[in-house]
Amino acid sequence: MSRTRLILLGLVAVVAVSVLATASTSTPASASGSCLTVTKAPAYCVEGSPLASTAKENTEGTNSGEATLKASIAGVSAEIKCEKGKSAGTIDGGAAGAVGKSVITMTFEKCKMIAPTNCKLTSADKTIETTELQSELELVSGRIEDKLVPKESGAFATVSVEGKESSCVIAEVGRPKNFGVAGSQVCEVDSSNSVAETEATTHKIICKYSGSSLEVGGPAEMASQTTVKLTSGKNWSVKET
Repeated sequence: MSRTRLILLGLVAVVAVSVLATASTSTPASASGSCLTVTKAPAYCVEGSPLASTAKENTEGTNSGEATLKASIAGVSAEIKCEKGKSAGTIDGGAAGAVGKSVITMTFEKCKMIAPTNCKLTSADKTIETTELQSELELVSGRIEDKLVPKESGAFATVSVEGKESSCVIAEVGRPKNFGVAGSQVCEVDSSNSVAETEATTHKIICKYSGSSLEVGGPAEMASQTTVKLTSGKNWSVKET
């Protein structure tokens, strides 16, 4: 083998070692701001990248099936069902390692008081709208959850009840009373973490009775399921950033 060929082979080997050394010391994905599986602080990712700290994405949602509120109103067990619902809000970007936050307003439509049967919602209250709620992602017992609380001090929502018959003890016929729903609601993000961590155009916010810390004078609990998307149509997910 000629000396020239040996020199060329030696140069190739040096270049190869240099490339391998550079690859082994390159910045890992977690340090470069990529989205990873949630292990500590769940946050929002859009199109595979963390939502910038100064950025916001508008959201809109549609309820899947009925939403239900069970409560003790004026000492009487009550149940309200709403056939439809929707939501609107924003998700906000934060610093890497910080939990994701959002603001949302939920609107429940075609609502009806199922119990007690001698009381009813006022005609103006067939649509129930929450106050502006702020939410913060949490990792609880390994599950990604979203905690909703009123943005301003005050009620989560308000329901107005009047007597359907004179036997209604919550309110008299033709004389509606307003009742504030106070407290907070914790909802699960999708049916599992793996679904929440998958880039997709929609994700589900699943509110269960077990996540309710609500009251209407007495204990209250809510159940609903909302399919949420970004109004931009972009794919999004919940992951650690």
